[in-house]
Amino acid sequence: MSSCGDQAARTASRVQRASSFGRVADEYQRGRPGYPGDAVEWVLGTRSIEVLDLGAGTGKLTAALLDAGHRVIAVEPSREMRAILAVTCPDARVLDGVAERLPLEDACVDAVVVGAAFHWFDQSAAQAEITRVLRPPGVLGLLGNGFDISLPWVARLREILGPPAIQRRGHWPSPEVLRERFADVEDRELPHEQLVDRASLRDLAVSRSKLAILPEHAREGVLGEIDRLWEQQPELVGRTEVPLPWFTRARRCARMR
Repeated sequence: MSSCGDQAARTASRVQRASSFGRVADEYQRGRPGYPGDAVEWVLGTRSIEVLDLGAGTGKLTAALLDAGHRVIAVEPSREMRAILAVTCPDARVLDGVAERLPLEDACVDAVVVGAAFHWFDQSAAQAEITRVLRPPGVLGLLGNGFDISLPWVARLREILGPPAIQRRGHWPSPEVLRERFADVEDRELPHEQLVDRASLRDLAVSRSKLAILPEHAREGVLGEIDRLWEQQPELVGRTEVPLPWFTRARRCARMR
């Protein structure tokens, strides 16, 4: 990302960056990858259960939970994202709320999952609320998508956009902290692919909070780098669409203490 973009991202507050998602909700839905069914199965098992999708966004993880046969409550604070979520996942119960004050009664769900959102929470307050709404034995699943940079063009894409939150230090509570509340904490990575074209790569870029907060001229500079990547990178030249490789990193926390 340009130095201008980096500076803007450094000076923006967490509140500014978190609130930016509402104005890029459409780009988020078009550009962000979903989650593979095998990641959901590894975290939750195969039995249909009651699941809270916390910080559900436009429903990228919600959709995978529903496809796996689970009953889903989706909590999301952004009005714009909730509007898309209600359309894309009509079988989910969609609620306005935040992780630190969940609009749910005690011990009402079998599992809580969070996809690419935990770093926006007040972690201590969120963990207390998660523990409150879980019924024993209880499962907490943390998931996020990271770039598979084994392909040169994906490595260059990551250089332009920076690493996803899942690939930055402190994105999740440490296993040691989580073991204060859960007996078993385990990690796994699962590969998957997203079919993309130039437009969806631009949407992916715009959906990142670092870009969403930029002035238009700075944002267009980064999008110009995306365009040049598509026009010049040998793996992309002349292609209409290509598979973008990701890995889903999952952390399963089970059996409440």
